[in-house]
Amino acid sequence: MAEGPGLRDRATKVLAADHFAALGLPRTASPEDVRKAFVDAARTWHPDRAPQGDAAARSVHQQVFARLEVARNVLTDPPRRLKYLEELGRPQEKTDAAKEADLAFRKAEVLLKKSDPAGAEQHLRRAVQLAPENVDYQTVLLSLRVKPGSTADELRRLVGELDRLLAKDDRCARAFFLRAQLKKRLELPKEAFADFGRAAELNPQNIDAAREVRLYRMRHERSAEQQLQKTDADDGVGGFFRRLFKR
Repeated sequence: MAEGPGLRDRATKVLAADHFAALGLPRTASPEDVRKAFVDAARTWHPDRAPQGDAAARSVHQQVFARLEVARNVLTDPPRRLKYLEELGRPQEKTDAAKEADLAFRKAEVLLKKSDPAGAEQHLRRAVQLAPENVDYQTVLLSLRVKPGSTADELRRLVGELDRLLAKDDRCARAFFLRAQLKKRLELPKEAFADFGRAAELNPQNIDAAREVRLYRMRHERSAEQQLQKTDADDGVGGFFRRLFKR
């Protein structure tokens, strides 16, 4: 079990690692190796392995387990695994302008955490000006336009803008996550689920995205089970006559 003083440190390392390292595997590991490593890791990190009554430890276990699920799902799916390996191999050198833009963006993030959207917007606009192709910066700037009272039409327009951003960069986890949130508000659960899933793949540390995926699957499985129970009940006299008249 993963309890003890080093619990959070071990969890932090797993959450920060790439998919292979999170499962303790080399990049040459086979899909079967991945599945076995996931089962081994689940013995440590499954939420049920957290100490009973320890809410903080259970939360850590949930975060790590969700992250491991994403790693397993990506690495056992050949097309997604190939794409992920390509992403890992891309160089990430930055120009001076890109570095300045990154600094402006980080300042904006700090101000957002301090509930200062107006101050954050100034830095975000500077970041976008310096790095106009960076979809992350544009996504966070766009998110400032999302309000609790936004109408359905306003939300749809924002979804359209995110569609255009993702057409430029289909690896932007922030854009997928924001679009998923908007689609959820627009009561498009299936589409929201797809975007939450992609956001979780691209950023395994996005626990909110992983949780939304898990909740959707739980609801879907529950609905399927209820439908099966209904079908079983219909297999009585009423079901017999329905089948008879379908012939």
